[in-house]
Amino acid sequence: MERFEISCKDGWRIQLKRYPGLRPVLFVHGMGANSSNFDLNPKWSLARYLNDRGYDCWIVELRGRGRSRPPDGLRRPDWNFEDFLLKDLTAAVEFMRSHNPRPYHWIGHSMGGMLGYCWAIRNPGPQPESLVLFGTPLGFDPAQWALRLWGMAVQVHRMLPTVDQRTIGRLAFPLMNKNRRALNFFLRYLANPDNIEDQVARDIFDRLVTNESAGIILQFADWVRNGHVRSADRSFDYTENLDRVTQPVLLISGESDRMAPPAVAEKFIPRLGSRKVRHVVLRHDGGFSCDYGHGDLVLGCRAPEEVYPLVAGWLE
Repeated sequence: MERFEISCKDGWRIQLKRYPGLRPVLFVHGMGANSSNFDLNPKWSLARYLNDRGYDCWIVELRGRGRSRPPDGLRRPDWNFEDFLLKDLTAAVEFMRSHNPRPYHWIGHSMGGMLGYCWAIRNPGPQPESLVLFGTPLGFDPAQWALRLWGMAVQVHRMLPTVDQRTIGRLAFPLMNKNRRALNFFLRYLANPDNIEDQVARDIFDRLVTNESAGIILQFADWVRNGHVRSADRSFDYTENLDRVTQPVLLISGESDRMAPPAVAEKFIPRLGSRKVRHVVLRHDGGFSCDYGHGDLVLGCRAPEEVYPLVAGWLE
């Protein structure tokens, strides 16, 4: 594995991990997460799985986490969706293509998938051959009442520069782990708790959960309340421009995903401009081991056996 530090146009320095191979694939993690989304350990690593099959796997770690560094003198680091899209990812794609100019694929989980289709819409750089979107909202529905309540509750973060999810997770997990019902209740909104092995849950809280800026949290809350994904300044509506997404799309949803329910995805899929869209819903009555949730789409008990081959088959 190789690791690189690259510069963004506003002075931030972010990280890229690489498992060298032939055909490039860019992995983009979700909100409040990091590169462990796709590379938690040797078994639960879609990146290593595809690398074993010859792919050149690049995992970006966006600003505000891991070894990323803000510009000197920046007193209150804050960032939003467009900082990820138009600064971090433009730098990441440019760097990746300087090392491997072959056509690439984009794989994103949750917000990482949103960044993928928004990249296709805004067109800030070379386009991927295809998009693989795990648990990715194309828009939101008023029926998602729990998310709407969350969207109202997080307004408190207007007073905070960052949300210290990492400390909260590290402190809360040992307490919740003593009470499985409490742990299951907490995990239910992040994953199907019955589909996460205990050691994987510990690794998630210890290594994957990261701090996030109030800027992106509040922007996400705006999407939930408004129903559409739009820019931080509200001047550009991504959901209204889904027809600009023209590359093939593989959308993978979990039947029990409360963040991006399959039924909501189905409402927005017809808006895509892609001629080839495949929507796979991971559910027990569809032949999978269980009804998958959100985070377990890539880290579930049998994800390496059930889910990873779906992606490899799509890319091939």
